[in-house]
Amino acid sequence: MILPIVLAVLLTVGAVVFVAFPLVRTPRPLDTNGPGATEELLARRDRVFEELREADFDFRVGKLTEQDYSATRERLENEAARILHAIDVQIAALDEEIEREVHDLRDREHSCPACGAPIAPSARFCVSCGASLQVSIRR
Repeated sequence: MILPIVLAVLLTVGAVVFVAFPLVRTPRPLDTNGPGATEELLARRDRVFEELREADFDFRVGKLTEQDYSATRERLENEAARILHAIDVQIAALDEEIEREVHDLRDREHSCPACGAPIAPSARFCVSCGASLQVSIRR
């Protein structure tokens, strides 16, 4: 008699915990520096532009008053400006990283691949270690 009651209580508690857990757990923070950050910004930009188009249409067909339209348009334009600025910041960071890598590659062109010693552009062998500096031509 007591066993079925205990099992029913345990089953009920388990079901409540299972349903409530996603509601009470702390969400994981979004990774803003990962590869998905740019895609998220682009998706947000597209959503804001679509909302602007919808607001324009709603105003033209009379669904929005001029005051509501102005307030909505200003809010969406400000949000779009913030998103576009964030995209520009990410692009600038990528440009800097690319330039840094190009600079590193160019610096390596003037050093021996074996020992890292500086070499003359017309040298065929490294003066420090004697390694061959001939570049094979790929066809």
